[in-house]
Amino acid sequence: MAKRKTPRKNKQAPRVSLPDPKNATGPYRAFASDPGWNEAWWWLWLPVLGAGLVFLAGFLAPRLYADWIIPEGYGVLEFGQFMIMIAAFVIAVRLLFDPFVRARPFVFAVTFLAALSSLYVAGEEMSWGQHFFHWNTPDYWVGVNVDDETNLHKTHDIFDKIPRVTLELGVLIGGLLIPLAAKFKPHLRAMRFSLFFPPASLVPIALCALSFKLLDEIRAKEKFQAFERPSEGIEFYLYLFILAFLIVFSRRIGELKADQGGASGKD
Repeated sequence: MAKRKTPRKNKQAPRVSLPDPKNATGPYRAFASDPGWNEAWWWLWLPVLGAGLVFLAGFLAPRLYADWIIPEGYGVLEFGQFMIMIAAFVIAVRLLFDPFVRARPFVFAVTFLAALSSLYVAGEEMSWGQHFFHWNTPDYWVGVNVDDETNLHKTHDIFDKIPRVTLELGVLIGGLLIPLAAKFKPHLRAMRFSLFFPPASLVPIALCALSFKLLDEIRAKEKFQAFERPSEGIEFYLYLFILAFLIVFSRRIGELKADQGGASGKD
């Protein structure tokens, strides 16, 4: 008499979740909330158009450029840097109060660093209010600050050049190299820590920063006088990259919360 076969239970396929540093087990899928071509107006056209206008002013309208684009405090670029970093600070602080972020120590630490850095940059760009209220720099501070301003970044390289080089490397790696690698290795977008990898849509902003960096290097080597202080353009787009990444980061956090809330009924 033939033995009756016991029917096999179908194994449930593992749930493919979004990359969450708190979740050590995959598999993962890429974020769907990253900006696409339907949002190209803010991550492509506005940054590229802005850089083009600054280049045109610098080379073809030097008086306009000197009077309106690069003046300390109120120039388009420097005041824009301040406003960009204030916006970045607001986004980061809002995330710090999110229980979902606070439950993930590494995510919280990265967000806290972003908030602190944004506040520092915004304050330093306006000399902590001196460019607005025009107070006199104390005599004891004049001796250590090369521009006689109440800020730190003009006192020592550790407050200026080192953070800037670090940020430039971060934008080079995160804004160009990671998107390029992900083009050939898509699994990079579906790893546990992909939450922190900038999307391909931030490449144009990184390229704008690089273009001003190249101009700055060429200007220094060739000793030509046209296009004064391209470093302001570098800083503007480095800071814009931070703001754009925090916008994407916040959207990814929201997508994670929605995904996990729908699966478990809670955040």
